Amino acid sequence: MIIGFSKEADTKETRVAISPDTVSKFKQSGFKILILSGSGIASGFSDEKYQQSGADIISQSDKISSQADILLKISAPSLQEINLLKKESFIIGDMSNISSKAKQQLLHKSVFCFGLERLPRTSSAQIFDILSSQNNLSGYQAVIKALSFSTRIVPLMITSAGTLPPLKFLIIGGGVAGLQAAATAKRLGAKVYITDTRPEVKEQATSLGALFVSDIVEILPQINIIISSAFSPDKKAPLIVNRSMLKLLPSGSIIIDMAASKGGNIEGSKQGQVVSLLSHTIYGDSFLAREIPGSSSPLLANNLCNFTMKLYSASQKSLLPDFSDELISSTCITKG
Repeated sequence: MIIGFSKEADTKETRVAISPDTVSKFKQSGFKILILSGSGIASGFSDEKYQQSGADIISQSDKISSQADILLKISAPSLQEINLLKKESFIIGDMSNISSKAKQQLLHKSVFCFGLERLPRTSSAQIFDILSSQNNLSGYQAVIKALSFSTRIVPLMITSAGTLPPLKFLIIGGGVAGLQAAATAKRLGAKVYITDTRPEVKEQATSLGALFVSDIVEILPQINIIISSAFSPDKKAPLIVNRSMLKLLPSGSIIIDMAASKGGNIEGSKQGQVVSLLSHTIYGDSFLAREIPGSSSPLLANNLCNFTMKLYSASQKSLLPDFSDELISSTCITKG
């Protein structure tokens, strides 16, 4: 069987769905691997590294899509890509942005399509969970991104010339991304506050050394940096900080809105853009993991490899999905 990774429709995408390490794992099970030439450069994976692991390097993306029995993706395929797919082939990745027309085309071609963003949040799903692995890195990168806009250091510093107070962070949303952002900011010496509608987040925040708050309006006049990540893949993000609340922030505050592609938690944020509003800098980006592909690609590739092997029957040398398994049935978008 042939596994392929081709070109993503989103030209801003830097990550890859197959790493040299997962090529080696697939080869051990007898798969042939096709990789688009140059696709791994941003992640630190040269064509030579892929070839050394056993992959075949292909110069034309169309040839990969048309030959692959299994196409591994980062995001949903384009209509053009679906037209090239073999009947009854498999496509696996993050399908949160898939269109209804794309679903119809996949059904027409009898393609098995699996969206790993649909995995239940259970311990047995963790090794396949692309949202957790990528959101974890996005939370880290949100702090680094915020500091790239900052003119101040993070920790408390006492010097003979005066005392510099620590920066104060407000983390909105205590999911995987938010908790990682809180942990990263805390390690750098910031004072960190977390807010979330779920009461269990209070215990998690405390374990990180952060302070849990239920009413953010009271503390906004103290906050230097806000990182917001309150959204679900399949829903519009709730607006949490409106313009009147932004007025309460100190001048020059920085906001990273990780929910920007879903409508945003922060009024005025726009996906992929830096916005200046009321003397504040607002940067909206729901895909921060792709800014650090050298770290995000290996984790993503492992998730996809693990799920592919879950579908694979070594005795039959074919993919045989067991739809009685919740992890498989919950992620299936179309069946062949």
